[in-house]
Amino acid sequence: MNILSQVTGNEWQKVHGAVPNGNGNNPNYEKTVQLLTNLLLSENLLVLCGLGSSMYLKNSKGKRIAPTMKALWDEAKMAAKDNFQAILDKVHYKIPGKQDGNIEDLLSHCQMVLQLEKDQRVEDFVKSTERIIADKCRFPINGDCPKVHESFLRKVARRSPRLPRTRIFTTNYDLCFEVAASHTQFITIDGFSHTFPQEFDGGYFSYDLVKREQDRETPDYITNVFHLYKLHGSVDWEKKDSRIEKKPDTTKPCLIYPRQGKYQSSYDQPFGEMMARFQMALRQPNTGLLIIGFGFNDYHLVQPIMSAIQSNVSLRVMVSDPVLKESKERNDKRKSEIQDIEKLIKLGDPRLSLLTAKFEELVPIIPDLVAQTEEEVHRQRFQMPRGRAQ
Repeated sequence: MNILSQVTGNEWQKVHGAVPNGNGNNPNYEKTVQLLTNLLLSENLLVLCGLGSSMYLKNSKGKRIAPTMKALWDEAKMAAKDNFQAILDKVHYKIPGKQDGNIEDLLSHCQMVLQLEKDQRVEDFVKSTERIIADKCRFPINGDCPKVHESFLRKVARRSPRLPRTRIFTTNYDLCFEVAASHTQFITIDGFSHTFPQEFDGGYFSYDLVKREQDRETPDYITNVFHLYKLHGSVDWEKKDSRIEKKPDTTKPCLIYPRQGKYQSSYDQPFGEMMARFQMALRQPNTGLLIIGFGFNDYHLVQPIMSAIQSNVSLRVMVSDPVLKESKERNDKRKSEIQDIEKLIKLGDPRLSLLTAKFEELVPIIPDLVAQTEEEVHRQRFQMPRGRAQ
């Protein structure tokens, strides 16, 4: 694990954990924890999670269950069988050198061809690939799978009710945060009604929950509530006419699929509502933004972030991803935005920091600033296993 920040000397530094003999911690470890503490203490706490936050999930055989872009490419190729090369030729897509193909680039090429002409073979390939993507992201989450998500929620979403609720934005389609919230007794405000069927209405993000006791005149805000914004949709959303409903068994989930056109799609509803709230949140004073496992590939999200870094002087940002540090061993080129953030840090910007850590490596070092309530402890004593490892 490495960190780059103004408090660690404006150069990449190794981060080691607590010293086993108890004689103290590595100074860079202490400084990293302090940076995370300052972030959590921001009046407005935002989290942006990308694919990297689901990569630790494995099945009972130890196999990764969250699909990578390479895995989706391989599945699409396998499903197309002998037609795959013909599809590539038709949409003028060439695999770059010895590298693996990029499923997002391929779908973008398909989209451009279909805008110019109707081609049934290309259209069938797109539908098949989108179905594969949705199915692969509808992976079963059982047992103790989402434990890192559970620990993460306990640390970032348990805040004083006097502060604004933690807002978690994610580009992932999966249900990791929803399942983790269920296991940990957290309440999720996700823009959907509490009636059946559950329908999306952005106004619900302005609602909150209170507890009203019969012997008290003033209601209390309920603890352990957070907002969840699924910026690219969810495997349990379904569009019916102009409405978005939750439907766990839907075969046509409402998603923004990986392709260049997702920039335009992000301004359709319900995605436009969430994008607007993301942009507004970045502009609020005294805001902390923790970015985890996000590849900076989504232009419609990257630009508001970089703009906010430039204009919001009270915005603190920490980016955590294992491939942030430039490496001679890697051939992949870092995103220009990451390079810009690195330059700002080296110029002395104290608001920004870069941490080379996976989601499962980051969560253990996030400080637990708020102790469990008596009600939480009581619930845990009587919580039934519900089919998961205890």
